[in-house]
Amino acid sequence: MSTQTTEPVEMGTKPIREHEWLQKLVGEWRVETEMSMGPGQPKQTAEGTESIKSLGGLWACGEGKTSMPGGAPMTYYAALGYDLTFKEYRGCWIASVSSHLWQKAGNLSVDGRVLTLDGIGPNMEKDGETSNYRDVFEIIDENHFRMIHSGQGDDGSWQVFMKAHYTRR
Repeated sequence: MSTQTTEPVEMGTKPIREHEWLQKLVGEWRVETEMSMGPGQPKQTAEGTESIKSLGGLWACGEGKTSMPGGAPMTYYAALGYDLTFKEYRGCWIASVSSHLWQKAGNLSVDGRVLTLDGIGPNMEKDGETSNYRDVFEIIDENHFRMIHSGQGDDGSWQVFMKAHYTRR
């Protein structure tokens, strides 16, 4: 009979410097949004909450609750991480009001304050077509960050249609 013992084998990805940035998003947040519903239409505002947790130090995973223009409730889930294989930040977003799985990828600014993610999603004005979208996350300080969501128009310019301001609760 062998009395050989084996050390446990450590498996899995270890967080690196790029993952540390995600920890700035972890916490309980009050979210105030301002949405543009189109040219000539008044801006809509909403308030909600988001709880962002760390998953293994590799992912920032959020669950949010807010309302849509008109007052209908919305719940959403988001995940954001740094992918070592592709050397970029990658995220996804799903909501109770949409069947689309939003997937985005991008990079952090040199100063570490701004994360820009690009993706493709359904065109909000033309059924059956897609558009380019961009999310820009900016760390303001340890208790505040903002996210600006833009869509690319047919002329190639970016139009901001939602701003979300996060305040730590």
